Amino acid sequence: MVRVGLFISLVTFASANATDIGDQKNAFAFHADNAFLTERVNLDDQPFSTSVDTVQMLVDELGYEEPVLHVPLVRSFAYMQHGENICVLNKIKAPEREKNHLYSLPLNFFQTQRFYQLASLPPIDEELLNKEGQLLSVSQVMEAYPDAFIVLPEEFSFGERIDEDLKQVSREQILRVANDVYYSRFMDMFAKGKSDFALIFPASIYLSYGEQMPVAVRSYSIAGNPSYVSGHVICPDTPQGAKHIARINAAIKRMYSKAEFIDAHTRYLPAQDRQNVQTFIEQTVRKLLLDE
Repeated sequence: MVRVGLFISLVTFASANATDIGDQKNAFAFHADNAFLTERVNLDDQPFSTSVDTVQMLVDELGYEEPVLHVPLVRSFAYMQHGENICVLNKIKAPEREKNHLYSLPLNFFQTQRFYQLASLPPIDEELLNKEGQLLSVSQVMEAYPDAFIVLPEEFSFGERIDEDLKQVSREQILRVANDVYYSRFMDMFAKGKSDFALIFPASIYLSYGEQMPVAVRSYSIAGNPSYVSGHVICPDTPQGAKHIARINAAIKRMYSKAEFIDAHTRYLPAQDRQNVQTFIEQTVRKLLLDE
């Protein structure tokens, strides 16, 4: 029944949120390519993850009562290019996207992705690490292990630096997995020996497995990568898109003032990481609001 409702909503997305935003002309629909999110927002009031909980806070602030539609990212961007009132949730900023789209204030924050390796394999050679033990380059590691595979999501930006580095990796060494099942499948691929490496956010690992990893892994931070990344709402770079971003930003600012916003991040982290993440969010939000 939910899938039928989502299909109907996709066909009639132009009417989404019309009551709260105004007339049909100003209506828009939220898209996301993560089924874990779309199957929960506005459908269940239980906390699930930072991405789900912050999106739920946003739609509550906006009075947006429609489902968030599960749509492949490429299709969402195609809709926007054709002038449709679509906004996509939870995306990291990427220069190519910024040329043709508008970004909201940060909706959520995450410890940046780490490079995971099966612990059954020899540790990565020190020549591929800096003095702090950080990975110098993903592509250099893959070149040094020509028979190895890395599992990656189909359509996902890890940030400008990592995205550029991944372009240098041989396509034959990359195993692409649909975005919506990436976090559930990569560990299964590790366990079955189908993949040797993966790029994963630590919070996603902890959310799925806590302290009990089904397969032993080791992980490396990546040199030159920021310690944290933020997820944003993307809307088309049109007059209507600018209006949507303005409303979304106003809602996000209200979220920043609520203790629930911090809780949506720290409740899904190991105890030793919570204070650092909270401090980073508070400092970043303070600076963002001062710069407005």
